[in-house]
Amino acid sequence: MNVLIFGDIHGYTGTADIPTIDVVTDIVKQVDAQVILQVGDMGGYRHFSKPVHWIYGNRDSLSLMEANRKGISPYENLINIGTGEVLTFYLEEEKITVSGLNGAYDPLYYDFKRENLDDLGYFTASDIEKCLKLRDIDIFLVHGCPSGLGLGREPDHGVPAIRMILEKVKPRYMFCGHAHFYRAVEYDRSMVYTLDLASKEYYILDTESGELSISKVFI
Repeated sequence: MNVLIFGDIHGYTGTADIPTIDVVTDIVKQVDAQVILQVGDMGGYRHFSKPVHWIYGNRDSLSLMEANRKGISPYENLINIGTGEVLTFYLEEEKITVSGLNGAYDPLYYDFKRENLDDLGYFTASDIEKCLKLRDIDIFLVHGCPSGLGLGREPDHGVPAIRMILEKVKPRYMFCGHAHFYRAVEYDRSMVYTLDLASKEYYILDTESGELSISKVFI
């Protein structure tokens, strides 16, 4: 199964002054993929020609996050993955499971009760607890990185709570946004990838072979 994956989308591409989200919508149309995922900080929003499943980051629209939380999306084929929600995709005899954690880490908000947190761009301890119960997950999406693996400055990029998810859930693949660079680390039974900005590149995971290919964006 081919899985098309985008890092943070906010901003513009190179020197062309074209919103990255417009380039992404074209890539979605052109690339042959059975599943399309995005790791937060979309920044701009469009209708898509195919289903795009995403988690939100700290720079996403709060009103859109709230609408998604209520199960309402104003954009065609833009589908939020709820924190700890498990999606299952099939292609002939192959099956993959996808889940994720919405929001980025901020110590100011981490111990808030979810229902009392106005700024939905950050996750809480209760969100982490929900995710820690997951098992048999193929792909887990986060907007941040597990700490202690050399994946960026801590605690902004490298987050102990995300490391807990990696160690307890043991997804086959963890894809991380927020850091704005590409890096790959193998940890225990998991491959962990930080993703560069979608204005620079996008990724295709072949879930059968486990190969991740990188395509550069030239505008």
